[in-house]
Amino acid sequence: MTETNKTYNYDKFMLASGVAIFAIGQSLLFIIVAPMARSVGLTEWQFGITFSLANVSLIFAAPFWGRKSDSIGRKPVFITGLFGSGIGTLMMAYSLEMGLQGAVTTSGLIMMIFISRMIYGLTASSIYPSATAYIADITNWQNRTKGMALIGSANSLGSILGPAIGGGLAFMGTLFPMYAAAAISFVGGLAAIIWLTEPEQHRERKSQKNQPKSTLKFTDRRLRPYMIIWASFFVIFISLNFVTAFYIQDRFGITDMTEVMRTAGMMLACMAIVITLVQGILFQIIRISPQILLRLCGPTFAAGLFMMAFAPSLPFLTAGFAMLGISFSCATPGINGSASLTVEPHEQGVAAGYLSAANTSGAILGPVIGTSLYKIQPNAPMLIGGVLMAIISIYTFMIPAPRQLSESRQTQS
Repeated sequence: MTETNKTYNYDKFMLASGVAIFAIGQSLLFIIVAPMARSVGLTEWQFGITFSLANVSLIFAAPFWGRKSDSIGRKPVFITGLFGSGIGTLMMAYSLEMGLQGAVTTSGLIMMIFISRMIYGLTASSIYPSATAYIADITNWQNRTKGMALIGSANSLGSILGPAIGGGLAFMGTLFPMYAAAAISFVGGLAAIIWLTEPEQHRERKSQKNQPKSTLKFTDRRLRPYMIIWASFFVIFISLNFVTAFYIQDRFGITDMTEVMRTAGMMLACMAIVITLVQGILFQIIRISPQILLRLCGPTFAAGLFMMAFAPSLPFLTAGFAMLGISFSCATPGINGSASLTVEPHEQGVAAGYLSAANTSGAILGPVIGTSLYKIQPNAPMLIGGVLMAIISIYTFMIPAPRQLSESRQTQS
């Protein structure tokens, strides 16, 4: 079964919607949760270390769900993630509400936030690996970039909708947008149960008696370069996100919490709009090889970070986030697309899981690194991140292009 036999257009829409829902919850973490850290009595360091420790679970959960999607199917794993996202978001909102009311001690609040985030990570981490593996199942090698870009643009669209939901519903309460995001996740899970179908390619592989099982390891040399790049990207990006609200407050003298949240939301929305336009429109029209995109993501990321480090005004800071949007537009199809072309069809799920685990290294290290560097100097996370991405830019030219695919894999969708 190839892509020309069945387009899966409706299923692609369901996948994109689920990834967008996941991104809405993630964006609210930075738009609402991070700026509230001081309001609920936590220091930057306490806030960062709590999330870092909770996110350790993501390292193990993402590969587990990726492997599960190879064995039991993409659909059930994807649905699990949507419901888990809703539950985790709901618990986080409740935890913060208890903190605002002063109903728990500082240590009790830290524990509630830790448990909420850990539950979220253990379940919601299944969304991206299953969606990426689904796309690898239903796209041939010529259209792999387009398929991966669709998932990336959906993620960015969610990042746009998150701040919009946060701002549009803020009049009903600071935490109401999080409760709304949880409800949307539950609705998305129900919709996926009803309408999402399992890829025929995956069902056919499962029905084969001698179907090989994946033996892909975390240390597999085929994935190693892409995991290094993704880990670097997200350590820097999460570090940046965890200090953006503080940076806006301290560098530009904005003290009103509502204004800080609005400004931070505008920055992330600008970045997400760029990604959505580039991946959702431009990359759906023109065809660029994953290898070229892989080599473009590093320099653009470094340029954006240096712009932000020396930003003399908020518009200049916004332009830096827009440059990061260009970088991520290249990174998602460039890194994931290249990696998917180096592994076999029956390894797509676990490969996607390992790549997601590399991403989550940023969720573990980023909060601590970002807040620690910020204490040294407010623009230190941007400066050091820019230097690291300059090194990564050179490294991408040392990665060989994916090997020539066999005819059977060229027609595999």
